[in-house]
Order: sequence, then C-alpha cells, then structure tokens
Amino acid sequence: MYGPGVETSASPPSAVTDPIPRALLRLAVPAFFSFGLRLAYQWVDALWVRGLGVEATAAVTSSIFVMWWVYSLNDIFAIGITAFVSQLLGAGDRARAGLAAYKGLRASALLGLFGTAAGLLAARPIFGWMGASPGLITRGGDYLSVLLAAAPIPMMALTCESVMRSAGDTRTPLLIDLCAVALNAVLDPILIYGWGPVPALGVRGAAWATVAAQSAMLGGYLVAAARGHRAFPLARRALGPPVRIGRMARVGLPAALIGMLFSVVYIVFARSASRFGAASLAIVGIANRIEAIQFMTGAAIGTAAAALVGQNLGAGRPERAALAIKVGVRWIVLVSVVLTTVVIAFPHAFIGMFTADAEVHRVGAPYLRVLSSCLVFVGVEVVVGEAILGSGHTTAISWIYSSVSLLRIPLAFLVPVWTGLGVLGLAWLITVTCAVRTIAIVAWVARGTWKRGLQHELHAPPAGRPEALGA
Repeated sequence: MYGPGVETSASPPSAVTDPIPRALLRLAVPAFFSFGLRLAYQWVDALWVRGLGVEATAAVTSSIFVMWWVYSLNDIFAIGITAFVSQLLGAGDRARAGLAAYKGLRASALLGLFGTAAGLLAARPIFGWMGASPGLITRGGDYLSVLLAAAPIPMMALTCESVMRSAGDTRTPLLIDLCAVALNAVLDPILIYGWGPVPALGVRGAAWATVAAQSAMLGGYLVAAARGHRAFPLARRALGPPVRIGRMARVGLPAALIGMLFSVVYIVFARSASRFGAASLAIVGIANRIEAIQFMTGAAIGTAAAALVGQNLGAGRPERAALAIKVGVRWIVLVSVVLTTVVIAFPHAFIGMFTADAEVHRVGAPYLRVLSSCLVFVGVEVVVGEAILGSGHTTAISWIYSSVSLLRIPLAFLVPVWTGLGVLGLAWLITVTCAVRTIAIVAWVARGTWKRGLQHELHAPPAGRPEALGA
C-alpha cells in the first residue's frame, strides 16, 4: 500500500484475513483480563489498606486520578505507536514497525522523568489542592510520591504493551500482567503491615509493592524483545521513508490530551466532593473503580478493534476496519446492560469491597445507582474512541472529549450546589455529559474520514535508505 522499499512479510497478518468477529474475540478476551489485572494494582492496594482506615482508602483511590494524568502523558507516544506499528505491519513493513517501536520506547523513558519530578516536588500539594484533611494529605502524599517517582517504569511497560497489542498479540501482555499483579498481591501485606524483619510501611508500603510489580512487568517485556518475539518488532534502523518520533507525537498528542484532561476533571470532582466530607470524597474514588469495570471491558474490545483497524487500513481494507468497530459496539452494549442491572440491584456489595464505613454506604448507594445509568454510553464511547486510535485520526475525537471535559470543571462546583444534591449532583453531571459526548463521537465516526489512515505519513519516497538512529 505504501509503495516500494518495504519489507514484505511472507503472508498477511491474521487481522486482515480472519473473520472480524473471530479476530476481535481472539484479541479482546486476553486484553479484557489484562486490563482487569492492571486495575487490580489499585484494587489490591485499596483492599489491603482498608485496615488503616478511611483516610488510607481515600489516599489510594484518589491517587489514581493523578496517575491517569501521567499514564495519559505517555499516550503521546504509545498511541502513535499503535497507529504506526499496526498500519506498517498491515502493509508488510516489519522493519519500519520495529523502528517505530524502538523510538517510542526511548521517548517514553525520557518522558517518565516528568513524573519523577512531580513525585519529588508535588505529591502532597496535589492532595492539599483537593481540599483533603491533614491526615489524608500526609497519607496520600506518602503513597503518590513513590508512584510518581518511579513513573518511567510503568510508562515504558505500557509502551511495550502497546507494541505487542498493535502487532496482534494480547496473550503475552496478559501473562506478564498476571505475574506482576501476583507479585503485587504478595508484597502488599508484607510491606503495609510488616512481616518478620520487614517494617510496617503503611500506605507507602502499598506504593512500593506496586512499583516492584511494575518493574517486573517491564522486565518481562524487555526479555520478550531481547528474544526477538514475533509480536515485538524492534529495530534501530530500517530501509524506507523515515519513521519520525515527531509524527508519532502528532498522532498521539491529541489523544493524550483526552486522558490528561480526564485526570484533571476527576481531581476537580474530588475537590468538589471533599466539601461534603471524607465519605463523599471516598465514594468518588470507589465509584470510579467500579465504573472502571465498564471501562476495562470497553477498552479491551476497543484495543482489539484498534489493532484490526490499523492493520486493515494498512492493508487497504477499510471496510473490514469499519466492521470491527460495529461488531465491538454491539458487544459492549450487551455487556453494559447486564452491568447496569447488577449495579442498580446491589450497590452495597460493590462498596463493601472497599470499605465497611456506614457513612460511605449511605452516600454511595444512591450515587452508584445514578452513575450506573451512563454505563452504556461509557462503553460505546470507549470502544469507538479506542478503535479509532488505530487509524491515527485523533484530532476530532480529542476536540469532542476536551470540550466536554473543560465544561465539566466549572459545573463540578456549581451543579451540586444548584441542585442541592451534594455529591449526588456529581453523579448526575457525569451521566449527562457522558451521554452528550458519546452521541458526538459516534456522529463524527459515521462520517468515515478516518478510513484514510496514515497514508500521507507512511508513504514511501522514491528511493529507500537506512534511517539513522538519531533521525
């Protein structure tokens, strides 16, 4: 598709030959469990710190809003990698796909140093800005400072994961995630409460357990790359047109802004909820963990669809790319209806996984019932938004997400007061804005302009040449 000067694989990838439902299921099921294991880092930490009190629970559940921002910053390159690697592999150009992977991984390592600086300088001030109590500022700062200081580790690991998934392998990331989360679960009680010669570190121990697990995860990916894994193309130079990190960043930056603003918005939600007490602040974090079940399902389907979209666009088969999105939307709607029903019927069971505090249960049950009504919209927007990343057309999606996110910031403080509902007003705000955003995204995708893929960025020049390492 992209002209002469590329290396052609012996046979086309299964993503461009297998029936779409079969290919989507093969990729989505391992991705679903892998995303679940990723969420388990925070779930495991939150479950183990329950014995330290509601402030410790709030410290762990609220910290994830900040870590989202860091992980979203990494999407500048991880999302660019998804589009470039998948489309280059679909076109049969493995060498240039490997060069894109190498440059993206190197950029993630350097970008992670911003998180390290934030961990050293801003962990406690962030909780202070949320309006947290002095005890929560201390515990939250202890937990968050460790996670942020080690930011290059998970950022590199997530980039490796993006490479393998865009290459059509979701099973290997699942195995690596499983080993890492198991290590986290073993280390948590030891480091939080102490064992033998190991001192009790409290919430800081939970953070160190997570960092150790993330280090093991990165190590697993680097071993796979060193052994030449078929789904981990890696090259320091390649024939053909240059693969420039700036072009990957132009694809990834609009999408990264989505996640970064999403993180900022939830920090704003936490700030607004803190006006109504520690229980309200805690339920915002707890509800987000429950909402994450839906996000996890949608992200698994969407990530699988992104690999199919990218590889099929690279192979010149846009009709198969569109079909992958349609099938993914059908699946997530069915899952969403079931999850909505369960949350409405059993809100206390979900809250009880994180805390037995009576006030959190009193505030949280109606909050969850309202929030559950947006789960269908959340699922559809995640599937569609993730799938489109494989096309490299991220700007329009970013405008839609960013506009709604910016609108949410002032409304987060106004709606709870205007309605007199307190923290429940936040649940209604989230629900209504989710519906509006989903409708706008689906309407844009229906136009089909994304089907062009990255033809301009990846076309071949008249003569191929080895690209220098620093290009």
